[in-house]
Amino acid sequence: MNLPRQSLFLLALLSVGCIAAPGPDEPPFSGLADPTTRVAAQQQIFDQSRAYAKADEASKAWFAAVKAAWERQENPEAKAALAAVLALDPAVRPAVLHGKMPRNYPAPEGTTPETRLAEAERLLEQRKSFKDLPLSVAELTALARSEDFATAQRASRLLRRVNPTDAAPLLWERLSKVTQRSQAQEIEDEILRLPVKNAVRAAPVSPVGNSLASKSVWLRVVACRPGIKVDKASVLPLLKGPANELTEAAWDAVPRVFSPADLPQLQEAAQGLSERLAPRAKAALELVR
Repeated sequence: MNLPRQSLFLLALLSVGCIAAPGPDEPPFSGLADPTTRVAAQQQIFDQSRAYAKADEASKAWFAAVKAAWERQENPEAKAALAAVLALDPAVRPAVLHGKMPRNYPAPEGTTPETRLAEAERLLEQRKSFKDLPLSVAELTALARSEDFATAQRASRLLRRVNPTDAAPLLWERLSKVTQRSQAQEIEDEILRLPVKNAVRAAPVSPVGNSLASKSVWLRVVACRPGIKVDKASVLPLLKGPANELTEAAWDAVPRVFSPADLPQLQEAAQGLSERLAPRAKAALELVR
């Protein structure tokens, strides 16, 4: 049976237990000088280094030869490969960070509204006191009225966590100004995260804004937050019309807004609805009875 030269070397090493380390002009180190054989020599050195499972005289001699080759090596690729091999030396205890506290470097102070908002949010996630935030309630309120929606939304989110009493009317105010459905839904999420008492106390009595999206948000909040005072006359016209987000939200809010005394008006509004709205209206009327 013919065995490769490398396998014969490993078998001899394991059987004898020790072997003289090759010199700089002997294989496999001699192969590092030739670009055509460098990769094969690096792989052979790595494979042979893995054969040393424990620190003894043989491993000490071998890794001393590897270190000597690393010191005299000028090629950066071969030098990096030999440095990786030296990490396999069983006599060297690997460095671990387990159990050691990482160094904490203070974050740079923010200089723009966006960076200051990010810093404040980071501190809140670390459960820092509201007094330690780089922005006051007044500054957050001003940023929440920014023309840039992303900045205003982030400031509103922080204000909701710091001072929900001031955040509630501001969120309803912002809802009345948006026209995009995605923006209205982001504000809706913040309103629903408010304490119920704050959301109820600051809620308008009639649909807010001129867009279908903002009015739909108001109706959905009314449907899930009992206690909001609602002008019934402002909701009745929204029950009729094409099947869309607004008419669906209006019928979902009916059990919260109307009483059995309003059934005649509701039944009249339910006449002639589309197949999409009719089941929703029927379910709402049954809850009112």
